[in-house]
Amino acid sequence: MATVLRNRQTVDYDRLGAQLDAPLRLIARRSVRVWFNQDRLDQVLRDNVGICPHCELIYAIDSDGRQVSSNIRASHIDAAAFGQDLSRRPYAVSLAVLSNAAYQGAFACDTYLSQVTHRPCVTVLYGVTSGQTVLGFIAADFDPARLGLPPPAALTAGSTLPPSRATSRM
Repeated sequence: MATVLRNRQTVDYDRLGAQLDAPLRLIARRSVRVWFNQDRLDQVLRDNVGICPHCELIYAIDSDGRQVSSNIRASHIDAAAFGQDLSRRPYAVSLAVLSNAAYQGAFACDTYLSQVTHRPCVTVLYGVTSGQTVLGFIAADFDPARLGLPPPAALTAGSTLPPSRATSRM
């Protein structure tokens, strides 16, 4: 039973990544030329947050997991989030795999408990590259319930499902 549920969730996460591939690719491409300027990067994210349906929060992180933009919501910007270390977030285990220039596409991480909303969250990551150099990632957060994804029964504060899918998509 657990294997069936896990396989269904993997299909759902893969489908979510595929659905968000085009909008996140567009945002990533627009971000390359302003990557090292926080104000301009924030503007690109703010101007494009609406092209990701149901996105609650969008931000940019470097390949080490340090946030290089503000937290951008459709309704406001939280500049205080700039510079925070996100390397211990559940999705950060995927950064090393996703930093490989051979990896292409959006990757939806497993559901975890958001430190911002204290509710289940799915982060979809998309690499920002300049040539063969990975600058970092656009990260978009979603409430899995709004996307029709069932939250894992075992999800509790600070927990997540095993990061097994990150290595299977290269």
